[in-house]
Order: sequence, then structure tokens, then C-alpha cells
Amino acid sequence: MNDPMTIDRAGLIKDIPVIDLAPVIAGQSGAQERAGEQLADASRRLAFFFVANHGVPRAMMDGMIAEAARFHGQPMEEKLKVKVGTDILGYLPPGGQTQRTSVYNKNTRRELSASFYMRREAPEGQPDADKPWFHKNRWPENLPGYRQALLAYFGALDGLTQHLLPLFSIALGMGPRFFTDHPAFSPPNPTLRLLEYPSQDPNEENLFGIGPHSDYGTITILNQGPTAGLDLMLPSGEWIPAPSLPGHFLINTGQTLTKWSNDRVPATPHRVINSSGHLRHSVAFLIGTRNDAALECIPSCQGPGNPPKYAPFTYGEHMAALRKQNYHLKD
Repeated sequence: MNDPMTIDRAGLIKDIPVIDLAPVIAGQSGAQERAGEQLADASRRLAFFFVANHGVPRAMMDGMIAEAARFHGQPMEEKLKVKVGTDILGYLPPGGQTQRTSVYNKNTRRELSASFYMRREAPEGQPDADKPWFHKNRWPENLPGYRQALLAYFGALDGLTQHLLPLFSIALGMGPRFFTDHPAFSPPNPTLRLLEYPSQDPNEENLFGIGPHSDYGTITILNQGPTAGLDLMLPSGEWIPAPSLPGHFLINTGQTLTKWSNDRVPATPHRVINSSGHLRHSVAFLIGTRNDAALECIPSCQGPGNPPKYAPFTYGEHMAALRKQNYHLKD
């Protein structure tokens, strides 16, 4: 049963765990196991937690928020030159998504946010660039340094992923190697999403920057940026503003990990309502599995009296069903 969260006078959650990754990254004896236990406790409570001393420089985090503002600050005609297709790579304009598959709210209005998406691409000269885990990103031609900055940030968070996967594996009772050795994460299949949210009237009915939903993949590493607007839903159904810790990443889990773990790890619902009076930018690193890898119920998450609730599935199948319902790609 989920423990109640402590709320302060401003309505903020006071006790979201902060996991210090410095001992993990340094390879200290027992550090992975201790952090895995902290992560397991966080998953039982809200499935959101912060990571500190994660190895990604603060300047790089702030720089990526600046790159999001730089891209989205272009004229619309420039952004539309790299508009998304069915692969969801490039620019998704405002109104391009509605969380129609959400079980937390009947989202009927198109979302106000705009996004730029990129995924893993083959390094120059890579001999196996045709492998299914490489993608052809759409890059703007008039933003010097933009591609290089995103690739560097993508690489840094790809490295952070390799420190987080063992902790999740330990938290699920599978030891540190289950996820890193699994074909589903050989390699991981992340999506980098640079978001812009216009300011809005918070009282307008059923209108959101992003509507109430849970993420689609396994793990999300969120760079919140300096502007508030993210809300988390408590197990009670109450919406609470998410706290922010500069220089920290906020981590949450998604639907793929929930199904894979037989509902042991929840995918906490969240939404964005930007009532700040100015633009909000954030950057999400959404970690999926390989599209072609079969995900069968994790052994530690099943047993007598707790049979698998879900048939084996692939991330590719899961995402295809969601994209068909939640994205508006023909406008």
C-alpha cells in the first residue's frame, strides 16, 4: 500500500526521495544495492524521485533548456521544414497531440505544447546504420550548433541510463544485470523531447499543456527547467505541483515498465498546466526498449497467486497503438 506523501503549506510534496548517484558512479561497494533499495521505496510510494550527482554538468542541463527555447523561438515556417511524420521525429506543432488513451481524464482538447523529437542516430561512417535501433532525425538547417548540442546531451543521458538500469533491476529483485543484459536494452531506445508550453488560463476547462497521462516507455529522465507547471497525481487522486531541485533530474516510470513488471512498478500520472505568464521549456529523455524485443513478465514479478496479467508484447507494438490514437499527424 502506498504511504501518504507529506505536503507543505504551498501544496508541494516535501518527501520525494533524492537518490545520490555519486557512490554508484564511483563504483563504491554496496552503492548499487543501497540506491536500488531507495528506488524500490520510491516506486512503492509515488514512482517519482530525484537523482543528484548524476554526472551531467549543470551547464549542459541549462544549455539544453536554452536550445529548446532557441528551436521553438524560430518562425513557424522554419519549424515546419522539419515537421514530424509517422516516425515522430522532428517538430510536432501545438495541437499535435491529445492524450486520448489516458485513464486519468477524458482528454478531449488538443494540447497546447509543441515538441522537437530526436532518437538514436548512427555515427558518421557506422557500418550497420541500417539496424532498427538507428533513426534518421530531422535537423533544422538554420540553427548552428543545435544538432551537436542535442547529440552531446543525448550521449550524456545515454550514459546515465546505464547507471539507472541496474538500480531498477535491483529494486525488482533481479540483481544488477537483468536489464543491462536483456536484449530489450541492447541498446536502449530513447527519445529526446524538447518541449515548449505557452502560458494559459488554469481555469479553462479541460485544457492542458499536456493532458493527464502516464508516460509510454520504461523510464523518463526529466530536465524540468526553471518554470513550474508540472503536476503529479497522488494515489488519492489529488493533483499536486511537482517540486523542483536545480541541477537534479526528476525520474519517473512509464507504461512499458508497468506492464513488464506485472503492475509492480506504477506509471504515475502527471500533467502540465503553465499558468506562469510566460513560456515554459523542459526536456524529457524517454527511455524505451528495442522495438523488436519481446517483453515477457519479469520472473520476480510473478509467482503462485500472481500470474502474469499481460501477454508478451513489444515496445514497437505498444507505441504503434498509442501513436494511432494520441497524435494528429495529418494536419
